[in-house]
Amino acid sequence: MLLDSEYIRRSVWVSLTPLTFAMVLGLSAIPFFWLVYFFIFLGKLVWCVYLIYVSERFAYYMWSILIGFLGFLVISAGSVAYLSAGDVWGSASIEACSAGLLPVAITLICYLIIAHTRPSFYPFEYNGNRVAVVSKSIQSPSVKKHPAVLLAGATTLAASLFLKFFGVPTAGGASAVALTLGAVLVIFHLRDSIRALRALSIKEKTMPVPYTFMEIDEIRAARSQWWLSRIFMWVASRRKSPGA
Repeated sequence: MLLDSEYIRRSVWVSLTPLTFAMVLGLSAIPFFWLVYFFIFLGKLVWCVYLIYVSERFAYYMWSILIGFLGFLVISAGSVAYLSAGDVWGSASIEACSAGLLPVAITLICYLIIAHTRPSFYPFEYNGNRVAVVSKSIQSPSVKKHPAVLLAGATTLAASLFLKFFGVPTAGGASAVALTLGAVLVIFHLRDSIRALRALSIKEKTMPVPYTFMEIDEIRAARSQWWLSRIFMWVASRRKSPGA
């Protein structure tokens, strides 16, 4: 997979879109959380600008894309679950808050289980500190099938207990379940990438320079033509200047 400047710019902005959409939906349903949503959006926007115009770190980009799409599913699931439980228990109740946090907890547990196991396929190739993504998978369908069924079953069971315990309306509960299941399946589908990326991030801490993109020369050349990148480079040079 070619991670050139145009691909990075496009994918970073695309990763912001679903997260923004989820926050808009959440804001329309739970307006008193507007300040939280605003700071999440502002932080994500600033981070996207940093990734596109400044950052050369491969791990930052990969983690950001993953978290961006998972964030859409998790925020949507948590908002729907909170709203549904709030209709039953009250918006300020512990039950409603717990229901809203449950999709986050389920997704996080699934991530930790996946991240701390060894990959069956390593999706990156290296040239010094430069990294490229290998798109070809060598996993057989039989390797993928049974764990996926187990994860889906476990998530459905947890969601059923959620519906029974909180007594939320069926439509809202089903939507929260579907979104949470979607987040879990995304984690499972990208399990080898998550495992390899975690290993890369750990190894990077012992290196004198961080891992960067295989196409970093093309990325730097493109950034030299972008006015926003030029402003960042000028500010950075001014900070390093002795007379600044």
